[in-house]
Amino acid sequence: MDGGIYFDDDGDLIEMTDDLYDREALLQRDLADFPKLLAGDQMDTAEPRRWSLIAREASVPDKQGGNERWSADHLFVDQDAIPTIVEVKRSEDTRRRREVAGQMLDYVSHATLYWEADDLRKTFEETCEAKDVLPEQELAELLGDDEEESDDFWERTEANLRSGKVRLLFVADDIPSELKRIVEFLNEQMSTAEVLAVEVTPYTSGDKTAYVPRLYGQTEEARQSKQATTRPTHDEDDFLEDVAIKERENRLESSEAAALRDLYEFIQKEADDYDFGGTANVSVTARWSVLGGSEGMFTLNSKGEVVFWQPANIHDPEESNWSHDTLMAWYEDLARMSHPLADVEQFTDSKKRLPIEAFVDQEDRDQFKDACLCFVDACSSQ
Repeated sequence: MDGGIYFDDDGDLIEMTDDLYDREALLQRDLADFPKLLAGDQMDTAEPRRWSLIAREASVPDKQGGNERWSADHLFVDQDAIPTIVEVKRSEDTRRRREVAGQMLDYVSHATLYWEADDLRKTFEETCEAKDVLPEQELAELLGDDEEESDDFWERTEANLRSGKVRLLFVADDIPSELKRIVEFLNEQMSTAEVLAVEVTPYTSGDKTAYVPRLYGQTEEARQSKQATTRPTHDEDDFLEDVAIKERENRLESSEAAALRDLYEFIQKEADDYDFGGTANVSVTARWSVLGGSEGMFTLNSKGEVVFWQPANIHDPEESNWSHDTLMAWYEDLARMSHPLADVEQFTDSKKRLPIEAFVDQEDRDQFKDACLCFVDACSSQ
């Protein structure tokens, strides 16, 4: 441990001395409440890491659809959608040298295979609810000025997991030299995963406490071995191939895959423009200029969803007999008529989604296409 730290209290220099945590639960609580203790500014000085908590005691299965086999102390996600698994040990717990590294490798080797975007998102929302904060607000604060749809963010999180872009953090109030060397070695050898240790030492003086986080394991060799985190770019071949893969793996019925291809052909023929996106699931967004330069009417994604967007400049029913509210109501009617299991209650004012099951019948798809074109014509005549 280092010596004390000192602060100026109205001209009096007060010494604060290290006072290790007496209970592991206290350190776990502080990390959950104050993720800045994870030394994100020391990991990346140019763009400090920020985190949102997905869960404490995050369950890790040992097979697809399996029950909890392990439980990681914390699971965070940073602004680049990189999952961060945290294992906490007090200095008094000697197992941190013998067992914690193997324990963490158990977590990550299975999490990268079996954690899925929908489950992570649901757990995140439950954690936000317990903290009495809105998930959208929490995510917006995490992303800052980098606007991104929630679905895209969680798909990107899953994609990072599948490609091994994860962060493993060993946290303790005193990191022993043996663990520091293990962390450095793992971080240098792993090309995509980042392995680090954070020492969070509390210093006290009377009723005042200060916390000093220190980062270990980020050697220059490790920096050079890491691959840059970039968002993938996609094209038509990627979208069609992803649909075909999911059909072969029985994640899409043949009728659902056919519906996606048919709606994609409609976009190619009728939309003014369209572009591709997504990570774990490739998507294509249809755009009409009358709705605004950057606005899309709807997005198809290869996992089998049609997501409808509210154009920013088409929202006032007084300005048009064919308002956006009319189209939104039609979407809801289609959900109830064509797919009774669709959760219409999940629809929001800005975004509505339907499973591709709602469009497997040709008649329903034709009705949908006609409604879209009618809506565009109505907007054009304003």
